[in-house]
Amino acid sequence: MKWIWNAIRTYKKTSVLIMIFLVGSGIWIVQARSSGSTETRYVLSSVERATLMTSVTGTGQVQGEAEVEVKPEVSGKVTQIVVKNGQEVQESDVIAVLDSADAHKAVRDAQLNLESAQLSYEDLSASADVLSVLQAQNALAQAERTLTDLQNGATDKEIQDAQNAIASAERSLDQANRNLEETQTTAAQDLIAASEDGYNAVSEAFTELSGVMDDLADFIGTTNDEEEYIGYYDLLAGSAYTDGLLINYYAAQNSYDSALAAYRASSHDSDTDTKSALISSTLTTVKDIANTLNDVQTLLNKIQEEGYEKSAIKDHIDEMIVVIPADINTVNGDLPTLQSADDTIVNTNLSAPYDVQNAEDSVESAEATLATAQADLTDLLDGADADDVAAAVEDVAEKRQQLADLEAGADNSDLRSAEITRQARRNTLNDAYEELAKYTVRAPIGGKVAGIVLHRGESASSGTALATIVTNQLTATVALNEVDVAKVDVGDKTTLTFDAIEDLSITGEVADVDIIGTVSQGVVSYNVLITFDTQDERVLSGMSVTAAIITEVKQDVLVVASSAVKSEGDVSYVEVLDHPEATEPGVQGITSLTPPRQVQVKVGLSNDTETEITSGLKEDDQVVIRTITSTATSSSPTSTTPSLFGGPPGGGRTNFAR
Repeated sequence: MKWIWNAIRTYKKTSVLIMIFLVGSGIWIVQARSSGSTETRYVLSSVERATLMTSVTGTGQVQGEAEVEVKPEVSGKVTQIVVKNGQEVQESDVIAVLDSADAHKAVRDAQLNLESAQLSYEDLSASADVLSVLQAQNALAQAERTLTDLQNGATDKEIQDAQNAIASAERSLDQANRNLEETQTTAAQDLIAASEDGYNAVSEAFTELSGVMDDLADFIGTTNDEEEYIGYYDLLAGSAYTDGLLINYYAAQNSYDSALAAYRASSHDSDTDTKSALISSTLTTVKDIANTLNDVQTLLNKIQEEGYEKSAIKDHIDEMIVVIPADINTVNGDLPTLQSADDTIVNTNLSAPYDVQNAEDSVESAEATLATAQADLTDLLDGADADDVAAAVEDVAEKRQQLADLEAGADNSDLRSAEITRQARRNTLNDAYEELAKYTVRAPIGGKVAGIVLHRGESASSGTALATIVTNQLTATVALNEVDVAKVDVGDKTTLTFDAIEDLSITGEVADVDIIGTVSQGVVSYNVLITFDTQDERVLSGMSVTAAIITEVKQDVLVVASSAVKSEGDVSYVEVLDHPEATEPGVQGITSLTPPRQVQVKVGLSNDTETEITSGLKEDDQVVIRTITSTATSSSPTSTTPSLFGGPPGGGRTNFAR
């Protein structure tokens, strides 16, 4: 046996495999020499735009009649209950409507934002029109002229223009001062004239009003009794005519006495304020007397209508029938003159301050214009300010860049940014529409309304039952763990398969999700109720079912095979070949002279087969999804040592190679 161990020690340092077998009654030593090379091939896949979906899977059973709670997805006040208890409803029929004012506002705001983004995108993508380019060229030319003028200094014409501007501003200021003085004088004169005319009208009125007041006193009563005739009038016409008459009469009397006292205390030499007050009080007095006379005339008309020939005061009434109309004419003649004078005074007092203020503002504006013109002349004579020249240089550069931008068109990055903004605004609008739709609560399944929990005006909470529907359609109840159920929402689409029926796949929709889990052997599970989109007669109540519930969908996103994405800590990356060699027919993968390099990426949604790439790659990029390493080998027996106890059964030779 010693020579065996020596042989093993000898070959241990070579690329030779020595195997010792006990065959029959002998020991065979087989030596196999190995030689070969390692080859690495890479399987590539393209970055593509696709719709990416994630799902969770659960198992359960098919069931017949079921009670489904109708739960709103949002909270809000119930504005309408559409159904009644016992009413048959179909899937998607409206059950209730919630207050959606805020959701409607969100839709309107999203529409406006999308329109704004659309306009910005169109402005960037549209080529510059001829008019815009021409305007930009003119603006640049003007800016260049301004810069040249500042650098060359003021010309004789500019100095002359500045001096002319000063002269014009001085004339405007003189005119403004004259207008102010005239406005102030006119206002004062208008007040004096109106007060003088009004005072003359007051004098004429009091000359006539004393007689009118005497006639009114005679109509009411006598010197023995101031209201002597009122009792007779009550008998002839009724107290309804005399009560109001007496009230107006005494009011007119008091007004007359007050105005008369003020008149007697005044004169033509009184100031305009005193005269204005007197005119106003006298006008009030005349109106009070006119009202009293109208009451008297109304009473006389009633007495004439009822008849007074047998009255004890017939002669008195006959006299008043003649006197009162004459007094009415007298008073009505005084009213227009007094009213006109009072109106003139009031209007003048109202408008004069504004007219004067406007005139004063005109003076201030003219003074400012003159000061500006004088400063402009000073600047011209002193030469261009360094800051002004610097500003003009910047303005020329800005105008030149604007023209270049118009002629070059929109930058690709700006256009892409605008396109992304537009798509984001469109997504926001779609989200707003989806949110708005949630305020209309619909039946998740067809059946009979068995119970309505809330009523109009009450508040509904998200996820709380609003009503219950009893259905006799087949449904499926599957159990999900606490991690998966958190990803599921009512309305999620599902695909159902059945153990008992091969090749049958039915689509469905999540109708209800338990909010309270069931604990079994320390594991929490939640039941999810799924309605079938179609009813297949082969599906029976109690059958086992597997449901794949789609939890999230993203459309038109960049995706790669999930096997291509690797990570180190929080960093994700893919491998990219820069110089791949041609693919050999019939051989999987390709080779490369250089190893793949790592490209850092940001990932989004991911499922078992594909992963969303949000940055780092672009469409049609090639990434490594699998690496194949193979070794080419050959073997040959270099020596066979026969056993000391004979050869192997059959007398053959056995070779082994690694």
